[in-house]
Formats: sequence, C-alpha cells, structure tokens
Amino acid sequence: MNNTSVLFQKFWGFLYTYVVLPLLVGILYLQSFRDKKIKDSLDGRQGFWGRLDAQIIRRDLRKPLIWFHVVSAGELLQAQPVMERLLRNGYECALTVSSITGYKWAQRLKLPDGYTPVVVDFLPLDFPYNVRRLLAILQPSAVIYVKFDLWPNLIWETHAAGIPQYLISATLQPKSLRVTNRVGRAFYRTLYACLQGIYAVSPEDRQRFLLTNPDHPNVVVAGDTRFDSVLDRKNRLPVPKFPDYVKEKFVIVIGSSWPPDEECIFPGLADALEQFPDVLLIIVPHEPTTEHLEHTETFFNHVKIERFTQLENQPETPPRIILVDTVGVLSSVYQVGHLAYVGGAFTTGVHNVMEPCVMGLPVIFGPIHYNSPEALDLLQYKLAFTIETPEAFRSLLLRLLKDPESCVRLGQQASQRIESQCGAADQCYQFISQEVR
Repeated sequence: MNNTSVLFQKFWGFLYTYVVLPLLVGILYLQSFRDKKIKDSLDGRQGFWGRLDAQIIRRDLRKPLIWFHVVSAGELLQAQPVMERLLRNGYECALTVSSITGYKWAQRLKLPDGYTPVVVDFLPLDFPYNVRRLLAILQPSAVIYVKFDLWPNLIWETHAAGIPQYLISATLQPKSLRVTNRVGRAFYRTLYACLQGIYAVSPEDRQRFLLTNPDHPNVVVAGDTRFDSVLDRKNRLPVPKFPDYVKEKFVIVIGSSWPPDEECIFPGLADALEQFPDVLLIIVPHEPTTEHLEHTETFFNHVKIERFTQLENQPETPPRIILVDTVGVLSSVYQVGHLAYVGGAFTTGVHNVMEPCVMGLPVIFGPIHYNSPEALDLLQYKLAFTIETPEAFRSLLLRLLKDPESCVRLGQQASQRIESQCGAADQCYQFISQEVR
C-alpha cells in the first residue's frame, strides 16, 4: 500500500471501529430480543476463548494452518472442497462462522477419510483486540474468505500481521453499493487491497472487483466452488434407505418447500397423483415444523401419506406421499428422484438447484430465481422450468409426466451442464498452495 492508501485505511478503521461497529453490535443485541437466530448467534459466542483453548491443543505446529471464515451454510459448502484438498495434502485447517445456521452445519461437517478442522467455532465480534488475540492463538499461514463475507478489522489486522488472505468464489452483484456507491467503493478498496488473491466466479465479477480496485495485481477468474461441492457430495453420498416400493415409482421430490411454494404446487401435485398411479411424492419442507407437516397431511388427506421417520419396508398398501419430518437428508433424497421442484422462489429466492441437477433430475422452480446464477444458466439452456401460477405448474407437470423419457434426457443434460463447470476448487487449491507452504 502507498502512503495515501494507508491514510485512507486509518480513517476508515477509526470510523468503523469506534462508530459503525459499536452501533452495529447494539442493533444486533436489540434485534436479538425478537429474532431467535440472532440471539443464538450472539449467545453462541459466549465461552468462545475457553472452547478455543480446548480445541487448539490438537494443533500440529509442523503443518501450515489455513483459517477459513464463512458466514453461513451456503458459504461453508463452497469452502468445503478447497478445505478437503488442503487437508489431504498436509495442511491443517480452522473454521469460523458468523451465524447460528453456519455453526450448526459446521458441527455436522463430515469430511472424507476422517479429516477434521482443528477448530470449528463462531467468529468473535470484529473488534481489533479479538482479532489480534485470535491470530496469536491460531498462528495461521493464510486466511480464506468465501464469496463476500469480509469483516474489516479481521482483514486489516491480518494484513498488518503479514498473513496472506484470499477471497474464493468471489462475487459482486451489479447493483452492489460496493460498486455503485463512491463511499462503498472507497471503503471496500481498503479491504480488497489487503487480499493476496481474489478468485472471481465470472469475468463479469472480475471486472466489478477491478472497478473497485483497478490496480489489484491478482484478480482472476477461477469459477464457483459450489459446483465442485455438489459433485463431491454426489460421489460420496450413501444411497438413502427407502423401502423397495420406491424403486418402482416415478418419484417427484419437492425440495426445501415453503408455504407459498406449496400453495402454488399442491393442487397440481394432487391432480398428478390422481391421473398417474405410478407417481410417488417425496415432500421435504424447508422447516419441518409440526404445523407445516400437519398442513401438508391435511391437504393430501385423500391419499395415503407416511412420515419419513415412520416408514415401513413392506406395508400392506404403499403410501403415495412420503413426508420428510427431519433435516439434513434432502441431498440424498434427490438420488431416488426423477423430477424435482426446488422451493424458495416464491419467497426470498430459489434454493440450491444444483443438487437435484447433478443427481440427474430436471428442476422446476418459481419466479424469484435471479439470486441463482445456476438457475438462470439452466433456464438459458432450456434445462429447467420456471412457473408463476398453479395453472402453469399443473400444465407443465402433467406434460412432463406424459413423457417420462424427456425427464430422463433433460436430467442427464442438466447433470452434464453442472459437471462441466467444476474445477474451481482445484484452481483455488493450486493458487494458494503455491504461495503458502
């Protein structure tokens, strides 16, 4: 950094540390009274230093340690394939998360061959003394961030300690204030300048990063590690234990559905069950609460429905619907499917469409899908379908069921499309391992 950049960083550092950060923390504590996830995230940080001391004793100081920080579950899945490659090649890893959702996923993290990070915990609040203390304990050889979750004091203090930092699966939305706003660009310029490498998802993302930091020497297009993540999971997921009758059915998986999704698709699914005796539905609600499960059972009270945890292997009359009443099984459920509806696109945005596609299922989703580059890509190649009304869903579903071979063909093409975009994890590993040994 030149002298001007250092002065700007000191200005932003003072403003952030003594004005913005205390205000942000205060707002979070106020929100925690009515938002359980925020409360759990703040409460989860209690006792952090004691837990860290208990975990760090596993640290092998002969090996370089790479510290990964992610915000939540989605970013953890993007970090995982790079983490696996580092662990397999003699590195140690530590993992911190920002949210309670990310923490729960991190606790369930299963890596192949028994590898585990030496530390898995929350990231302490972003005050300089917390960062300095954490760096002194972890002694990382590098720090890796995913997508866009950058905490300023963590970035600045790590840079001041001379530790290389990288941003993988890096993306910047066209309307982000980090690009469109002069203040946003000025602030994030001081952060991006501290990163040794920015490995962007696409050429468009690379150009947006360069708008903020035109002189950055290492902004390259590496792709999105999410593709590697879903392919890696596909290759090692165990086949789910479903009763034998499932193999004889045309299985439609309703993945991660919300009530607005179900309001649109349930009438069409009911018609499909009536017209096609070999159709079996596996419904996986995004949140399998008692109320949500009972609503589904009430709607489909005219057909036999069984909950996933209560399935019988050889029932006298097989159910027409399996209702998943637990969490963490959706990825494996897709393995027995022939067609998928992916939820979320009637609320905040469509959920993960790559998982069913890589399993060979064509996908249907609702209108709010611009949050997902993969969904847009699949639509462009006519390998996925989007619907907005119950009538549109019913018409599309019945058309696909009348031509099951088209589902097989589209699913194979969608899987090939996903697999063709893999390779980012290997690139990121190569870039980082060449610089950090």
